[in-house]
Amino acid sequence: MARCALSRMNWRTTLFFLLTLLAVYSARSEDDLVVAPAPDDDTDGEVIEDPYDMYNNTQINVCRNVADGVYLPYVGDCAKYIECRNGTIHEIGSCQENEENSPYLCQDPALPCEIGFDPVFQVCTWRSEVQCLPTCESFALSSFCYDNTCTKYVLCYYGRPVLRECHDNLQYNNATDRCDFPQYVDCVANDCSATNQPENIIYLASKASCNKYFVCSNGRPWEQECAPGLAYNPACECCDFEENVNCSINAKVRNIKPYSRSPLRRADVTCPQEGVYFYPHKSRKDAYYYCVDGRGVTLDCTPGLYYDPKVQDCRELQNIGL
Repeated sequence: MARCALSRMNWRTTLFFLLTLLAVYSARSEDDLVVAPAPDDDTDGEVIEDPYDMYNNTQINVCRNVADGVYLPYVGDCAKYIECRNGTIHEIGSCQENEENSPYLCQDPALPCEIGFDPVFQVCTWRSEVQCLPTCESFALSSFCYDNTCTKYVLCYYGRPVLRECHDNLQYNNATDRCDFPQYVDCVANDCSATNQPENIIYLASKASCNKYFVCSNGRPWEQECAPGLAYNPACECCDFEENVNCSINAKVRNIKPYSRSPLRRADVTCPQEGVYFYPHKSRKDAYYYCVDGRGVTLDCTPGLYYDPKVQDCRELQNIGL
């Protein structure tokens, strides 16, 4: 009996000790959290008003540096388009609604009719012939290029598309999901104009790698890669032996994994339950927190760049705060 009583006492003592450790650990975990400002707090322009609307209440103007009369695709709806005038949004229209009001392509009402906007040819056409923008997945962190300026992109988290913009001649790199130095980015969309080369096939050399090139067809660039030991030769528009190619690209090895293929890292901040917010990292200048509807994740800048709360993205150190 004495032995059983002693065993129960040891068990109770051990349980009490474990519960005490758990309470201390939880308290420390809560102390480590930085409570993010509420939407109505004064944060010197860091907080985006809620509800977030990538075309209205954001400091990024989707029509900035876009010529009058140019139509942009609408994120989340392949049938819609945005008309830009004087650097601002003039109209948001729908090819599907236009077709339903004044049928042009769909002459037979008995047949299904799905119309989409083609930003390459700037026309409304059959949805099956349109390369629609990607859609944001429900739980993944990813990104995609928005237009042909090489600076604007869409960041996706928990199904929410958020418009982003690179500054100071930095360009969006779809291989890393973030802003990068232009020498590491192949932005060739403007060189594959469907207006200037509607039928001709154009070959473009990569500026980031000697063994890569692009084939432009119908206004769209298609990335190609030469076999190992070969490099792209612009003279013959073909893959050639490296000794026959005058390519001096210094391919700096950088271990930068894209957000979409990296484990998500929890942001050690308490995010507001609703809305989209960006906050500086509490201990690192080359990282920041991204909050979406109460869920937070930590994002890294490209090596050599640092987070600037003023523009809510990464920049070179000498441009911070400008």
